[in-house]
Amino acid sequence: MKFSEIIYQKAEQALKQRRAQAENLYDMRRKEFIAKNPQLVDIENEMKNAALQVIKSVGGNGEKVNVADIARHNLEAQAAKKALIAASGYPEDYLDIPYTCKKCKDSGILNGKLCDCHLQLLQQLSVSELSCSPLLAKSTFDTFDVNLYSDIKDRALGYSPREYMRGCYEMLKAYAENFTPHSNSFFFCGGTGLGKTHLALAVLNKLISNGFNVYYNTVSKIVKQMKNESFGRSDTSIEEDINAADLVIIDDLGAEFESDFGNASINELVCDAILNGKALIIISNLSVTELENRYGQRLTSRLNGFEVLEFVGEDIRQIRK
Repeated sequence: MKFSEIIYQKAEQALKQRRAQAENLYDMRRKEFIAKNPQLVDIENEMKNAALQVIKSVGGNGEKVNVADIARHNLEAQAAKKALIAASGYPEDYLDIPYTCKKCKDSGILNGKLCDCHLQLLQQLSVSELSCSPLLAKSTFDTFDVNLYSDIKDRALGYSPREYMRGCYEMLKAYAENFTPHSNSFFFCGGTGLGKTHLALAVLNKLISNGFNVYYNTVSKIVKQMKNESFGRSDTSIEEDINAADLVIIDDLGAEFESDFGNASINELVCDAILNGKALIIISNLSVTELENRYGQRLTSRLNGFEVLEFVGEDIRQIRK
């Protein structure tokens, strides 16, 4: 799984802050404890001396050392430290450095690989970077209610919107559960309030929980960022973020303010992502024909390889009110 360079930098900074906070707290606790129990210094000195004696024996400087005696003295000193802490009414681990991750001691590296805590932090930061993050908790497969769609048979469809949307739901749930970076791409179209963004974010939620990296953004924000990048006013790179993603979700295609720069930028971004073999979900309230009128045939011809899901029914956001 890949993340953008900015996400890696933020994760490293967060780990650094964790270590610093843990070590500062340890220093404060130790000073406070020694002020009340100065005998701790003597006990810790015994432990240090034992460690030095072992190092000398390994160094082979000719000095004879009884390792068994050293080990015994060290264990006695450790026991004395524990007894002192307990007698003072503190928790047993009070004088341990309170790292968030005990395995890697907040270094983020364990046995030469990224620790699980580091990977979890990268995923959390990746989610927090998404412009859709306030909606994530609400937009899962569990919160998608097909009963909000009409169960009255639609003559054009041949079945009810509820039956049709249940099929879309099941298809996308299976897609998310079995996703690989080589999975198919989708084009979601249909009117407003029909659940397009909800199901796209449900896919996103599932993929992130499975360790994949997902890029999500609305077209209007993408165009704004690309414009800032062109003038050197942005510290982030959409190209880097998309290259690092396993799935790219582009929302509200055609809803942005129309401009030659925006149309050209989106055309290039989408076509490059497709040519680079990215799995995409593109969401729009416009049909393929309407998109072609706006962006040209180059973009819509690329959508021919997408699975098209046309969302149907009435605005479920209004029904929920």
